Amino acid sequence: MWYQQKRSAGVPVRGVELQAAAERFAQCFGRTDFKASTGWLFRFRNRHAIGNRKVCGEQILNSVSENVEPFRQKLSMIIKEEKLCLAQVYNEDETDLFWKSMPENIQANKKDICMPGRKINKERLSALLCTNADGTHKLKSVIIGKSKQPKSIKDNINALPVIYKSSKDAWFTRESFSEWFFQNFIPEVRDFQLNVLRLDENDVKAVLLLDNSPAHPSAESLMSSDGRIKCIFFPPNTTSFIQPMNQGVILSCKRLYRWKQLEESLVIFDESDEEQETRGEKTVGKIKAYDIKNAVFNWAKSWEEVEQITIANAWENLLYKKEPEYNIQGLENGDYREILKRCGDLETNLDDVRMWLTEDNEAHHPTKIEDVTREVTQEGGVVEEEAEQHSAKFKLSSVQENLDCLLDFVDATPEFQRFYFTLKEMQQELIKKQSQRKAHSKVGNFLKPRVHNIKDSFNLPSTSGSNN
Repeated sequence: MWYQQKRSAGVPVRGVELQAAAERFAQCFGRTDFKASTGWLFRFRNRHAIGNRKVCGEQILNSVSENVEPFRQKLSMIIKEEKLCLAQVYNEDETDLFWKSMPENIQANKKDICMPGRKINKERLSALLCTNADGTHKLKSVIIGKSKQPKSIKDNINALPVIYKSSKDAWFTRESFSEWFFQNFIPEVRDFQLNVLRLDENDVKAVLLLDNSPAHPSAESLMSSDGRIKCIFFPPNTTSFIQPMNQGVILSCKRLYRWKQLEESLVIFDESDEEQETRGEKTVGKIKAYDIKNAVFNWAKSWEEVEQITIANAWENLLYKKEPEYNIQGLENGDYREILKRCGDLETNLDDVRMWLTEDNEAHHPTKIEDVTREVTQEGGVVEEEAEQHSAKFKLSSVQENLDCLLDFVDATPEFQRFYFTLKEMQQELIKKQSQRKAHSKVGNFLKPRVHNIKDSFNLPSTSGSNN
C-alpha cells in the first residue's frame, strides 16, 4: 500500500527506500528480528512485478503476465526439439560498473576528509557477463571503457583476465556485441562442449537468451555458420522478472567486487597500531591509486568467485516457475559497514552503504546525449587521471627493502609460504635490474671528463705559509 501510494503520487521509489520503509513498518508491528536484506528486496520486486528502473503500471503488468508464459513454453520447446541440456542454454547481460565509487559520506580520517564520491561515481565502465544454465561455464567477462589503451593496462592489454574494448561513451554497440558473439562466444562455447562436456562435433549446439537492448543486433544476424549456435530474445518488459542474470547473478558479482575494492582502498589497522592517526591520509592515497587495472582484476576475480549454486538458482523462475532463492554469498549491507568501521570510519551509516551498493544496479541503458557530453567534458577524466597516477617513479632500493620485509613475513607465516618462491624470483629480477643500473652508472661516470683541481693545473704555490 505504501508503495502504491508513492507511485500514485508520481514519486519514484528506489530499492534502498523500499528496504528502509519495510524495516520501519516491521518495527511498528513489533518485528524486531526482521531485516530487509537484498534477497528480500529481490523477492518483493518479483512477487509484485516491480522492475528496477521503470515502474510497472497495470497495463505493463498484464503485458508481463501475458508474455512470460508463452516464452517459457517456447524455450521449453526449443530445448526439447534441439535436445539441449542445461549446459547448452546461455544468458548474457550488460551492466554499468562505477568502478571507483565509494560510499558518499565516507570519512577518510578523524579530521573529516570527505572523499569526492559524486565525482568518482562518474568513472564508469560497462561489463558483460555470460554463463550457462547450470553454472558450469562462465565465459570471460567483457569490459568496455572510454580509453582505447588505459595507461595502467596498455602494456598487457591482451593478457588481461577480461576482454577489454573501448567506445566513446564506455557502452556496448551493435558492432562490439557482434564481434564478441562471433570471436569469443562461439569459439568458447565450442571449446567447452568439445573439451569439457566431451561432445561430438555434430552435437555442439547452444542457444543464447538476450534482452531487447539497442546494442544487440537481430537474432537472424547472430548465428553460427552451421546454424547450431543461435540467439532468441526475451519478450519486451519481461527481462527484469525472468532474465536469469538479473536474478542475483550480476548482483553477487558486484558485491564481491565492492568487497575487494574496499579491501584494496581502505587502510585497516589493528587496535594496537600506533599510526592510526595517519590512516586517513593513507586511505586517500590508496583510493587515488586504485586504477582500471585494479578494477579489471578485481572484477575478473569476483566473476570467478560467483558460485555455481547462485547461477543455478537464478534460472529457477524461468525454467521451473519457482521463486528463486537469492544467494548473495553472505555479503549483506552490514558486512560492508563493519569493514568501514575497522578502518576507523564511524560516519557512514547503513543507508549510505545501501545507496553505494545499488547505485549501478539499475537496468542498463544507452547513455543519453547530455550524459555523454558531461562525461567527455568532465575534468580529470579516466585517461588524464591515470596518467597522473602512474607518473610516480619507484626507488629500487626502497622496493628491495619492502620486498625483503615481505619475504621475512612469508617465511615466518605458514599460510603464506606458498608465495615464497614467487617472491624470491621477483627479488632476483630486482637485484639484476639494480646491477644493470649500477653498471650503466659506472660507464656513465667513466665517460664523463675528469675535473682537474685548478691549483694542480697551474702549479700554483701553496698559501699555507710553509717554505719548501
